Amino acid sequence: AEYDAVFLAIGAWGQPSIGLDGEALTCSGLEFLTRVRQGSVASVGRRVVVVGGGSVATDVAITARRLGAEVVTLVCLECREEMPAFEEEIEQSLEEGVTLRPGWGPSRVLATDGRVTGLEIVRCTAVFDAENRFAPTFDRCVTEVVAADQIFLAVGQRTELEALGLTDPPPVRMNGRLIAVASDTQATDRRGVFAGGDVTSGRGTVVGAIADGRRAAAAIHAFLSHDSTSLAEDRRRVYRNLNRFNRRCLGHLPRTEAPRRAPTERALDQEDIATLSAAAVAIEVDRCFNCGCVAVSPSDLAPALIALGAQVVTTRRTLPVEEFFAVGPLTATVLEPGELVTEVRIPPPLPGTRQAFLKFRLRNAIDFPIVGVAAAIRCEDGRVAEARLALSAVAPLPLRLKAVEDYLRGKCLDEAVADEAAAVAVADTLPLARNAYKVQITRALVRRAILAAA
Repeated sequence: AEYDAVFLAIGAWGQPSIGLDGEALTCSGLEFLTRVRQGSVASVGRRVVVVGGGSVATDVAITARRLGAEVVTLVCLECREEMPAFEEEIEQSLEEGVTLRPGWGPSRVLATDGRVTGLEIVRCTAVFDAENRFAPTFDRCVTEVVAADQIFLAVGQRTELEALGLTDPPPVRMNGRLIAVASDTQATDRRGVFAGGDVTSGRGTVVGAIADGRRAAAAIHAFLSHDSTSLAEDRRRVYRNLNRFNRRCLGHLPRTEAPRRAPTERALDQEDIATLSAAAVAIEVDRCFNCGCVAVSPSDLAPALIALGAQVVTTRRTLPVEEFFAVGPLTATVLEPGELVTEVRIPPPLPGTRQAFLKFRLRNAIDFPIVGVAAAIRCEDGRVAEARLALSAVAPLPLRLKAVEDYLRGKCLDEAVADEAAAVAVADTLPLARNAYKVQITRALVRRAILAAA
């Protein structure tokens, strides 16, 4: 069959050979985990040795214990601090009775009549050379024997590109035995071919594979639809809700620990860790550092255009002016590279509309606002039919006061209504350490703008 796009995600399921004497008598750790998952392994040997120090090795060791192995020994070249497995996986292995032998390497498999009896191990003195390249060295005078009737190798993963029928030279650019891809699209150098996961990165994580898939999906969609703007929009990170500051993140908040089963209660057919409750998730979220409003939008024009209901026309689209502004790492608008503003459309005011613009500043000459407010209020029969108000210099974006607009609708404008509307405008404010004065300035300006437009 012919396809317009292909995504390669075949993983790295191969077990590399380490040239171990007696290696043919060992089992693949990855294959073992796969068979356990499929339900085709019901038991293991009484004494199991696992060779490797990564996540697969700890998974194999824990699984062997849960299948009934009385003694499980994990042997790895690295010292405890250098083991590539996550620390929590190492701790879990110890909790479940796995014996760690860091700093040892396999020397030869011991067997009698073709049956494994043990593994001779040799002291590893260093795993990496002076240039941090993998080059283990051993003290051959220091050896031990670990009794075993089953040995699993979990010493890395190897891509099995032969399954793709790759020719020599291969049809896509390679990085050793890994498929080379663009980091932002997962595209190979062959048109329409994308790849991700372990086949591009070697050993990775589930989260990393999901991220690869997401990038590739967006890139494939853009490729098939011939729409590069959709890919640009997917890449763009726009932040619109940065008007609050989370003070709790500055204090010491312990990590929320998910409920865990006791080691004696853990099983292969049950989750070890329970899902956090919604309340616990909310507490954990509060630990995240939230920059909030650390730089304000000082524009005089932006709030005025928002109050007037303007639209921005670019070389690619037309959008309401309040959607034009956005906070990004290096941007203040939603303009994409190569996109230009061609016009700003301001609708004529309807009958009964009055406008006001007030700005508090330190100098009467040209100056950035401490606070600015723009208001456009339309009345019918003495009551507010429509109101649009926006602030500048109080948040990272020009801020539309929708709560104030809702409050004013249907009311007769007077001193009392203006006072209450001003209170609504500042009801949810959260000043930073040294700008609480802005709250009172905002309240006063909103009140004056409403009365000026009455």
